[in-house]
Amino acid sequence: MKKTILLAVFLYSTSLISQISYTSSNYASGNYSLQMSTVTTGLFLLDFDTTGANITWDYSTLGKNINGFKRTVSPGSSGYQTPFITQCILGGGGFGCLSKWNNLTDLGSVDLDSMNLFVVTLYDVTTMMSKSNNKLVGTIKGLKIKDTNGLTVPIVAEYSHKDTILQFPLTYLSSKQSYGAWGIDLNSLGQNIAFKSTYQRNYTVEGWGKLITPFKTYNNTLKIKTKLKQVDSINYLGTKFGIPRKIIEYTWYDVAYKLPIMKAEGIEVAGVAVINSVSYHDTASIVSGIEEIKNVSKSINIYPNPAKETLTVSFNKDIKITNYIIIDAIGREYSNNLFSKNISLSTIENGNYFIQFFNNNQLVGVKKFIVVR
Repeated sequence: MKKTILLAVFLYSTSLISQISYTSSNYASGNYSLQMSTVTTGLFLLDFDTTGANITWDYSTLGKNINGFKRTVSPGSSGYQTPFITQCILGGGGFGCLSKWNNLTDLGSVDLDSMNLFVVTLYDVTTMMSKSNNKLVGTIKGLKIKDTNGLTVPIVAEYSHKDTILQFPLTYLSSKQSYGAWGIDLNSLGQNIAFKSTYQRNYTVEGWGKLITPFKTYNNTLKIKTKLKQVDSINYLGTKFGIPRKIIEYTWYDVAYKLPIMKAEGIEVAGVAVINSVSYHDTASIVSGIEEIKNVSKSINIYPNPAKETLTVSFNKDIKITNYIIIDAIGREYSNNLFSKNISLSTIENGNYFIQFFNNNQLVGVKKFIVVR
């Protein structure tokens, strides 16, 4: 009898040790990227609802449709600091606007390359956040829109109700409920449209165990289930309408990685989660496509090189480029924008750089250049 009790105590204590705790220090700070593969087909055959303690989630049969990155950025390199301060000053904020920005955010998360908003499209959708020891809070939404002249204009919207995205530490069976709201009015940009998004967020750390993807096996992960009851309200030419949605997200965290190593997302229909997209950490996808990237890179030309203030890009008409990233020789990101054939280098110091060209989230070419003034 005594041996049985000791064995039970041992097994119980072992299971406790196996459960990880994901803290604020584990989560990303500043410029950080995690290479991902995304798949949107064949998902209905997989079970994403399994949960509990010491689970093995086997998704080794997932395919690969799109290669890309999940990224966070520092506030200064987000592209939205200057628009926020300018907008704040015009609103009467004066010399306190920089302090307000610094108090509201110390981290940005690039959410979407684009978001269709009825008659206009918003680009480079970024959530600016404040990260502390005990929570991650959404505070500002940054977006870009093309004006009537075809120029891309950055706009910012401070949350009218800040959104607690995560409560640290993340531990098995911990949960959080929060409410968020933000909106923009595009009338000042010649677009007779106003948009507001409100949502109720509920999440639970509902499982822990082993996660298997086509790329790697992670022996100790936490699984979070998040439900978002979201309403996107649009006022177009005086006509108001709302689009309600029930969004489901499953995310897996490993303390060795500063962002989720896997995310499955979809919608809830009649109480059932319908997953339509899964992304998972995967470096092999880009590596296996290196030769193709090299071949495409040969068809992309940049000049002058060395450059001073502007870099001009030309390429074969069969190549599609939607955005680019400029990084230096040690991997620091300096520019992340929608593609233009004439790229300003005015904010970049002398030195050696790489420019990566993307078609949406897929890397299609890389070139090296030098800035000399």
